[in-house]
Amino acid sequence: MSPRLALAVLLLAGSAAAAQTPATRPGVPPQGMSCPVSHPIKGNFTTYSGERCIHHMPGGAFYGKTRPERCYVSESDAVLDGCRRSKR
Repeated sequence: MSPRLALAVLLLAGSAAAAQTPATRPGVPPQGMSCPVSHPIKGNFTTYSGERCIHHMPGGAFYGKTRPERCYVSESDAVLDGCRRSKR
């Protein structure tokens, strides 16, 4: 790889990481084993399907069993953070 190409790759990687920092990322961390009342949608990044994230809406089949790793105000925030809705 040429030095110019290597530099371009590093610059792109750095700008992608800066685009979604914890300060600009949607949602909040959970409070223990649950989400705050203001952020009821549970995001789970530890999936066995190979997907980045699955979010669970209140009333969903797995909502009560899901340990959240990120909590969101709205479904659009969860999708913006790379989550898809649970199929059940």
